[in-house]
Amino acid sequence: MSYIGQEPGLGEAERFIFTASGSETTVTADDDGLPINYTVNQLSLYLNGVKLVLGTDFTATNGSTITGLSALTAGDVVEVIALSTFSPADTVPKTGGTFTGNVIHSGTVTNSSTTTATGLITANGGLETDTNSKVKQKGAFMQSSTHQAMVMGG
Repeated sequence: MSYIGQEPGLGEAERFIFTASGSETTVTADDDGLPINYTVNQLSLYLNGVKLVLGTDFTATNGSTITGLSALTAGDVVEVIALSTFSPADTVPKTGGTFTGNVIHSGTVTNSSTTTATGLITANGGLETDTNSKVKQKGAFMQSSTHQAMVMGG
């Protein structure tokens, strides 16, 4: 059975708990000695359950150290909720990119102002439609007519 959910390591929250022994103003690891790891501007910090304000109550600028805390008292609990940056895999940006492999699409291909696709569409394997659809070729009437006439012997 397939896993439905986010890929491990992407967009996750990681929790670090540090219990002060007294007078600390900097936190770099949790109670188990695990180094604190965060994405700058992607964390929340709580002191004894009260959320502190980044830039006012503490500083976190390098991804591994929290500084600028008022001197902690023995037994104070600092909780860090660190969010990793979410980066979806296998996407093509709206500015363009390249797909490899088969692409199946069931809707209408449109641009922002019309209901038709504009620009070059390259189909090295040919274009195929169902039996009820048509591929319209505009501007090549004489090519098709001349070719058909030659094939038919006319």
